[in-house]
Amino acid sequence: MQYEPRGFSNTGLKASGAGQGVVENGTYLTGGALPVIGYQPIRELWSAEDRRKHGLPRQVTLAELGDIPSNLAAEPPATFEAIVGTDPNQVAVAPGELRRTWSEGGRRYFHYVSDVPINGTDIFFSADYAVHRERWKHVDIQIYLHPGHSRHLERVLRSVRAALEYNSSQFGTYPYRFLQIVEQPGNFIGMGVDGSGVITGGEGFFMLDPEGDGFDAMFEIVAHEMGHQWWGMQLKPAFAEGGGVISESLAWYSAMQLVKNVKDREALRRFMLFMREPNPWPPIRTGLPLLRAMDPWANYRKGPYAMYALSEYVGEARVNEALRTLIKKKASSLATTLDMYRELQAVTPDSLKPLLHDLFEVNTFWTFDTKQAKAVRTVAGTWQVTFDVDVKKVVADSAGRETELPMTDWVEIGVFAPAERGLGKPLHLQKHRVRSGRQNITLTVPQKPARGGIDPYNLLDWEEGDNVEGIETGG
Repeated sequence: MQYEPRGFSNTGLKASGAGQGVVENGTYLTGGALPVIGYQPIRELWSAEDRRKHGLPRQVTLAELGDIPSNLAAEPPATFEAIVGTDPNQVAVAPGELRRTWSEGGRRYFHYVSDVPINGTDIFFSADYAVHRERWKHVDIQIYLHPGHSRHLERVLRSVRAALEYNSSQFGTYPYRFLQIVEQPGNFIGMGVDGSGVITGGEGFFMLDPEGDGFDAMFEIVAHEMGHQWWGMQLKPAFAEGGGVISESLAWYSAMQLVKNVKDREALRRFMLFMREPNPWPPIRTGLPLLRAMDPWANYRKGPYAMYALSEYVGEARVNEALRTLIKKKASSLATTLDMYRELQAVTPDSLKPLLHDLFEVNTFWTFDTKQAKAVRTVAGTWQVTFDVDVKKVVADSAGRETELPMTDWVEIGVFAPAERGLGKPLHLQKHRVRSGRQNITLTVPQKPARGGIDPYNLLDWEEGDNVEGIETGG
């Protein structure tokens, strides 16, 4: 195809509507504004008011899991080629590898090709971009930014490179020969996936200024969008209950693992602390279990927490192998959470099947509270630490009614050395068998402790902030 947008002078990008826009220094539009071949169910009217107006039957919001055929075929991908013409002072962007560029008749042309079939949304840009290109193995990495917004380019690239390395090794090879990150008009702080191999971000995102070693939003958000190149693109969810778990939960899960592996567990703890903030999605204790989840909090928060907790109990390698197998099996069909759950069951030891059930099949909530923490020095020079903890486990139904369950589960107990920030160096970090209710847990550490408690990294207790307390020391 050939596409020629109008170009404009560089005066700064501005928001101009979803899907397409023209501003003074650029143009963008998505494939939704172009003609397509064949019937497109996704373009049907969804508004109840619009459907009533046209005499159409009510749309089913999301199909129940049991109504989805196990071999439901995904929309077949297609190879892509585009020649985009624009003003002589602008850079045009379309999905694919940039094969060549030339000038002719006062216009500038860009030729993009993807030999590997893609199945995302076609998106086109033209603007006064500053361009960065580099290669990662077989991948042509292309970054297109407003010339004044490239201050944190290296932060973005650090996450891109790390995500390509980790996700390819864990979940299967990155399938495309290109990866594009494109700044999009609009002062919003966020990113989105607009197609296979294409990620867009608002101006507000590229102008973030993370401070020192604090929460690095750029790294984490880019890691999440990179995760979508596997979850939602390679593995496509069926339009059914739990579909958001397949795309959003797994993309955040892979981002969380990337943070832990590239940085450390303390960086992941800070990231998860940020994710536990009530905005934009407050915690929901009612509703459907994760396998049938349909609300944003479950998709963007509970799902990633559950996947990460499972990886800490079952093992990161086992969980990732289950997901890798899932992609292989469902490459040409649509996946459901039942497909995912079968693969997770296959790698989970019998002793941990009850935890798997609690995380996915029912709406389980754990509440841990460290009431008091004391330590005394022993004759041998070590420190004996005693925690007074309160433990509770409930299952909530769709009406919000909670039923308390007896608990005799393995839960992580942590003791940490003094530190200027964060939890500090772990002196003891092991899982202990705990029961429901109030109880004492005693253990020994080699040096004077500062802080500690039950479930310090919030593997199971996703809402509480009283798991860790300062340790009173005597002597």
